[in-house]
Amino acid sequence: MIDDPLVPTVPIGEALMRDALLGAGTSVWEWQIRSDRLSNIDTSAALLGYPPGALAPVQAIWNTVIHPDDRAANHEAYQRHARGETPIYEHEYRARAHDGQWRRVAERGRIVEWDAQGAPLRMVGTLSDVTERQRAQGEALEMAERLRKIARHVPGIVYQYRGHADGSGHFPYISESCIDQLGLMPQTLMKDASRALRLIERADRERVFGSVIAALRAMRPWRCEFRLHLRGTLRTFTGSATPQRESDGAVLWHGYIEDVTELRELEATRQQALAAQAANRAKTEFLSRMSHELRTPLNAVLGFAQLLEIDRREPLSETQRRRVELIREAGAHLLQMIGELLDLTRIESGQLAVALAPLALAPLLADCVELVRPQADAAAVALQVAPADATVLADATRLRQVLLNLLGNAIKYNRRGGRVQVQLERREKHVRLEVRDTGIGIAAADLPGLFEPFNRGAHQHSNIEGAGIGLALTKTLVDLMGGRIEVHSTPGEGSVFSVLLATA
Repeated sequence: MIDDPLVPTVPIGEALMRDALLGAGTSVWEWQIRSDRLSNIDTSAALLGYPPGALAPVQAIWNTVIHPDDRAANHEAYQRHARGETPIYEHEYRARAHDGQWRRVAERGRIVEWDAQGAPLRMVGTLSDVTERQRAQGEALEMAERLRKIARHVPGIVYQYRGHADGSGHFPYISESCIDQLGLMPQTLMKDASRALRLIERADRERVFGSVIAALRAMRPWRCEFRLHLRGTLRTFTGSATPQRESDGAVLWHGYIEDVTELRELEATRQQALAAQAANRAKTEFLSRMSHELRTPLNAVLGFAQLLEIDRREPLSETQRRRVELIREAGAHLLQMIGELLDLTRIESGQLAVALAPLALAPLLADCVELVRPQADAAAVALQVAPADATVLADATRLRQVLLNLLGNAIKYNRRGGRVQVQLERREKHVRLEVRDTGIGIAAADLPGLFEPFNRGAHQHSNIEGAGIGLALTKTLVDLMGGRIEVHSTPGEGSVFSVLLATA
């Protein structure tokens, strides 16, 4: 083959180099500045999809390919290099491809020849298509921003910790949650990882570091709970991370730590509540069994006391009769307290049910008043009952128990010559039944615990009989019937107990 003298020959090595660069998305160019002539422009144009000869080999023609908004900045980048302000010319800009789309290219070059007056003569450089790289970088930045936003709303702290072979380490990444959780900026911790480690409670450090070393040796996930000193308080955190061995011998940990102080406190409270419930069940079961066990011998005592009172073959003397009467009264009182206690334990265990039905108040209240009248007469307390023509939704047995308890207390805690008034107020959907007394009253400090079992308030050291069960049972029975009980009291003037029940 005879070489064509008009076709410039290119050394084989140079052609291979050019083709290799072109395959990698890069072209090499040379610019004769005075003549404005570009060599290898077809190679550069090929990066943008232009066929050979589509662009004239001059810089002025290439400038038409550059996006109009990028031309000034591109020229300024060249001028800074020509003035010696930068060692190389370097700039990225948009270039119009043959299909009309804009591609992102990166251009680098250096002036390699100057004339005697210092004017630039020749420049060489490279042109690379970085569109895909820019897109990938954009996607990576978008993904990083998305991760940052997600991590910002995660309750705990997401992090990467890189531990080096010499024992040092740093945080390549830590989420912004560290601002709220630790009171430290991410940049601060990425600069000095020891700031986070110094927050660990001294008593926990050996255990924490030991668990990290054990996980590192086995290259298994790490998990540990520890305490941190934060803003003057000690908070409980749980941490977890997975180690990944790097090629340089370092270990990259991907982890997460979270403040679980409130969770642990809630768990402790739940455990305390469960323990209290278990203790309460044990107490209820004990009281229930004891109540049953006490009623049998107590009924026998009461029975024999009654036999002694009615024995005509061997009648008692007046003194003996009075003593037996005291035994029977004390036994009856004790039996009543045991019955109330048994009812209370049944309610607590859910074994006491009520049967609600329309119930006329007038006859029930009259019966209750007659039952307590002997007690009132003995205490010199007057009973005043207003008309009670109303029908409520209640359980007859349990409402009788409630009324007898309230009337009995109003008499018991009254003064001699005092009075007890029973009043009724009808409303649209319920009836308000009030039991008023002129007794000693209840102090404001004793009102909150008035309906608690075994709480007698200011009367716990008095000689007035009672175990503090009656009002607790009364309130519970009213609640079971869908009602509500209220109390208002003025020390030295008396008390008002009100029961609100739904109308039938």
